Amino acid sequence: MSRPSRRLVTLQELLERVPVESFDREVGRLVDELVQDDARIVFDLPARAAPNPLARDRFRAEVGTIPVMDRDEEQRYHRVLELLRRRFLVLAEEARLSEDEALELLARGADAELPLEVRGEARRERLGRALRDWATLRNEIVERNLHLVFFLVERYRHVGVPMEDLIQEAGLALFKAVERFDFRRGVRFKTYAAYWINQAFLNAIYDQSRTVRVPAYVQKAMKKLRDAEDQVTDGLRDVEAVAEAAAMDPELARTALRGNRYTSSLNRPASADQEGELVDLLPDSEGEEETPISPEELEALHEHLFEAIAQLPQREQVVLQMRFGLDGRAMATLAEVGEELGVSLERVRQIQAAALDRIRRGRKGETLEQYA
Repeated sequence: MSRPSRRLVTLQELLERVPVESFDREVGRLVDELVQDDARIVFDLPARAAPNPLARDRFRAEVGTIPVMDRDEEQRYHRVLELLRRRFLVLAEEARLSEDEALELLARGADAELPLEVRGEARRERLGRALRDWATLRNEIVERNLHLVFFLVERYRHVGVPMEDLIQEAGLALFKAVERFDFRRGVRFKTYAAYWINQAFLNAIYDQSRTVRVPAYVQKAMKKLRDAEDQVTDGLRDVEAVAEAAAMDPELARTALRGNRYTSSLNRPASADQEGELVDLLPDSEGEEETPISPEELEALHEHLFEAIAQLPQREQVVLQMRFGLDGRAMATLAEVGEELGVSLERVRQIQAAALDRIRRGRKGETLEQYA
């Protein structure tokens, strides 16, 4: 079998040849030409000026020298990228790689190591070159849009996350945007990429702005609750109403409120005049004995507690009285309560949880918390 002839094809030639209107009809023919000719792509990329050596931010200065794409260039570059992707998939199929294996190699980029199943030095060389060509053009598109990162990051200053970390996360988001962009929709790539970049900024802020990390979904839920807070008379104190106004599951709302707590350093100044620290205001647990509760406070606690229990359904009252020994007897186990009521152990646990939750959300909930 004769070896296919190799020919050099410049990127600019591909950009000019790739059809804009009839791409889907002609892309198969162009892929076959590249594969049959064993074409080698010469990346004659636009020249870039040297960055200002005196610039304080060398990376930003270097990005400023990269030419920006117009609408036509965006469309043509992404069409050629799709052309190179399809060429790689054809060669991967010839090498008997599955589609999942081929897509995994594309996700890893130019540094991906070809599987051992790809046999033959010539075949491995062609497949590796096709992968590098695709990755090179993808990287060029990413670099030509890095200016978007510096334009958008300005609004996220002073959010508790270093600017360098935000820029790095946005760079990764640009790679995702390039790989998922559908040029057929007629939307400008910079508009699509801006969405991914902003999402990367927000996720970085959610994950890194707190000393104790709070999951992003909890913080997003908290934002919805804050937006709906003004629609409810009692605000966030009425969790059920706020959750309904925010079209959110009440349990998720309670989870968000519990998780939306900030930490503060004990060495933070206790007042504006910088005199003393918060730690100075805390009692010395080692040097002082715990102050016992007074008889009057204990009597008031019992009164509030029994008033709260009296508002519960009869079965929930019985469960709490038996479980916590409020009926004058010893504390009962879940199994003992279940046997007394003729229900399963799991059902007793559910009734107990519902009763305690009802007390917390009731009128006496905040009063009882003062005795915790």
